[in-house]
Amino acid sequence: MIKDKKLPKNILERLPEVNNFLENYSKVIFAYLFGSLTKGKVNPLSDIDIALYLKKGTNFAREKMVILEELIDIFGTEEIDLVILNITPLTLKARIVGNKKILVDKDPFLRHSFESLVLREYFDFSKKEEDIFKRRFSLGR
Repeated sequence: MIKDKKLPKNILERLPEVNNFLENYSKVIFAYLFGSLTKGKVNPLSDIDIALYLKKGTNFAREKMVILEELIDIFGTEEIDLVILNITPLTLKARIVGNKKILVDKDPFLRHSFESLVLREYFDFSKKEEDIFKRRFSLGR
């Protein structure tokens, strides 16, 4: 991605305000920071990667827009990748769960169950995917 603007230098200092906003947002059950910022690394191509798990029955598209608007105000940048875990593909969920910093955790049991299920499903999927690739390559396709 080619970006016009760099992230504000004090981006990591804004996380407590983000935590406070998400903690008080009734539809957010848990939230993660993922990507390069989990390691405190900010480079010219960095963006802010946040993943949310929302309450069942939520209009995910609507809530994503409302939350994203507030996050843009807090962070002072539009370079935010906001992921709704409830509707995210398995491979991305597994990458997020494997490289996350927990921002908000209103229901630890649900979060642990979610993470466990994602990892089990991903390991099952990756084994099947590997078998398919082996068969395909052995046939020369």
